[in-house]
Amino acid sequence: MTMKKALIFLHKWLGIALALFFIMWFASGVVLYFVPFPNLTQAERLGALPPLRLRAGCCLTAEQAARRAGLGFTEARLGMHGDVPVWRLLVAHADPAAHTPLWRALDARSGEVTPPLSETEAARVAETFSARRTRSAELLERDQWTVPQGLDPYRPLLKVRLDGSDGLELYVSPGAAEVVRDTRRGERFWNWLGAVPHWIYPTALRQFPKAWHHAVVWISIPGVLLAATGLVLGVWQLFLNRSRWIPYRKFWLRWHHIAGLAAAVFTLSWIFSGLMSMNPFGVFSPRGPTTAERMLWRGAPAQARLDVAAALARAQAQGVETRELELFNLAGQAWYRLRGADRDLLVRADIETPLPQPQAVAALPDDLVIATLAGLRKEAGSPAVRRIVAYDELYYTRDPAGPDARHQRPLPAWRADWTDGTTLYVDAASGGMLLRVDRAGRWQRILYNGLHSFDFAPLLARPWLRHSLVVGLSMLGLALCITSCVIAWRALGVASRRRSP
Repeated sequence: MTMKKALIFLHKWLGIALALFFIMWFASGVVLYFVPFPNLTQAERLGALPPLRLRAGCCLTAEQAARRAGLGFTEARLGMHGDVPVWRLLVAHADPAAHTPLWRALDARSGEVTPPLSETEAARVAETFSARRTRSAELLERDQWTVPQGLDPYRPLLKVRLDGSDGLELYVSPGAAEVVRDTRRGERFWNWLGAVPHWIYPTALRQFPKAWHHAVVWISIPGVLLAATGLVLGVWQLFLNRSRWIPYRKFWLRWHHIAGLAAAVFTLSWIFSGLMSMNPFGVFSPRGPTTAERMLWRGAPAQARLDVAAALARAQAQGVETRELELFNLAGQAWYRLRGADRDLLVRADIETPLPQPQAVAALPDDLVIATLAGLRKEAGSPAVRRIVAYDELYYTRDPAGPDARHQRPLPAWRADWTDGTTLYVDAASGGMLLRVDRAGRWQRILYNGLHSFDFAPLLARPWLRHSLVVGLSMLGLALCITSCVIAWRALGVASRRRSP
């Protein structure tokens, strides 16, 4: 068999096997581009939370509450549950074999663990959050809209259906006593046509992360071969056929060749970049900081000593109505982050300063951030540290004017660059480590984000052009896939007729 015949054979049978997958990916990709997977954004969550109402000396610190409950924790948030202030702590799972920590609510006045919510109590939380009445509630471990692992620390969940023409459903964590996801009828409908088929995301498969990962990878790899062989054959026929550029006379074969020539390059780039999104065989390093870097960033454990009501009063004096208080450590210091619907403030928590108390601040001190960054990776030398006030080639958002940009990709931020090609972004307004990119991560930025979502700076600056390219090229790819399906159907029909007596 000649090389050309081998390529034709491979392309034909891969096309027959994958034609429907390709038409599904193109059609669902357009839907997903405009309707993302359901998610409760930080802006939505904070906007719906009730303000904190605390009296001086009313509440324990997170450490005091945890000690009384006999729990250790890695994260702590103070909020309201009805009229009761509660600490929500991320604690180790009761089962030593389980690796997922769980969020648990503790009464901030006594340190007692709040019992998991009943259906009636969960419905009341949902009604307070949404200002709507409950229709029904059901307990579940996961469903189509709560299958991602990011919700594992909140399980099990209570799904509460609420009044309203939009079909609002809220998912409440009984253990954390809070709403963790919302969905509406419209986005559920479009996600059945978008994210679910595009990501091969049915609950039956997605609830097993490793199996789902392998399934997507091992469907995508033949897809890359299909697109690559099609590109090679198309160019081969175009330039090496002496009789005519388009050698096919039959309608569907002819238009498959023409559409393939027009769509082959970006079809290959999209299926390849989709494969890269799964980080197959660990070709890219994780985009988050390492465990060692996180520990050095936090420093030695520091306990909060400042009364939370005093911290709240400082924020109120500066015009912030606090919805939630977070405790975090940085460089051996404890800080409170007082979160409002529109802006946040920080207060040093491990020092009980005498009156007059200093004001809350919008960000951590510059010298503290710079010194902490300098000590993170001593084996790589001293980093070049600078404060950025605009997005760059690695740190960006697709919607800088959106309500959630300040939570996902806040500005200003600090950028540290090491000589080994590692870059780290941190947020002085929250004490958070936002993004870590090494040399492999820079390739991932191009091979996945750039090629798959067209997240290149010139296109991000011109959303109308980016939208037009994504939709237009997708329609062209869809036309190619339709010709593929027709040809595959006819090929299978011919094959079956040949086998029949």
